[in-house]
Amino acid sequence: MAINKLPIKKLVEFRRLSKGRQQTFANRLKVTKEANSGGGDYWVRSISTISNAFRVNDNALIKAKLEEVSNLYNAEQRSQTKKMYKRNIDILTKYQNFDFSEWWPSTSLNFLPKPQSILEMHGLPIQIRPQQIFSYGAENNQSVGGIWLITWLQGYKDEDLGIYSEALFRYLSSYYSEDYIINPAACMVVDISKMKVIGYDKVIDGEIPSLLDASIAKIKAHLN
Repeated sequence: MAINKLPIKKLVEFRRLSKGRQQTFANRLKVTKEANSGGGDYWVRSISTISNAFRVNDNALIKAKLEEVSNLYNAEQRSQTKKMYKRNIDILTKYQNFDFSEWWPSTSLNFLPKPQSILEMHGLPIQIRPQQIFSYGAENNQSVGGIWLITWLQGYKDEDLGIYSEALFRYLSSYYSEDYIINPAACMVVDISKMKVIGYDKVIDGEIPSLLDASIAKIKAHLN
């Protein structure tokens, strides 16, 4: 295997490059033997807090984190770190009065443990890391879904979010399909900077193109 893990974000980045730069990008993945998620900690304050607020459906967590990060921002002297705090503050501010039940597919969710994040697809170890997985519905007819919170300074397109949602659907299908119904609409990816939610149902319906397999095949060809 050329690499240990390939985060979905790397597939999205790869798709943005010219043909020449795609090969260079793939070569770097082979050299490092691991495709790091790339600055995930940069957004940890906003992503982890929004995830926790979603789980308990309580934006009081957002307001508390806003105060904490604002204090860090005011005390920080380094411009780059200050900018990081400010960007997290900007995102958290959008959610301080948000009703997280808008993202719940049911009035009652049972949160489930997350299996390992690596799922092999077409011979490549794809890393899939949703923040929350949940079940809901009648005892003998339960559905399962998940939510994956992401953001990127370069900005995600709808088709990028579609790649994430399709990967999430495959992940849940791989681990939970024996005991649950996998609800495509509840396989949600949220671009938290835009407050935009895309479910896998939009890919199934053709609203957003299905690009996951083609993206994996293309990067795999460069890794061989």
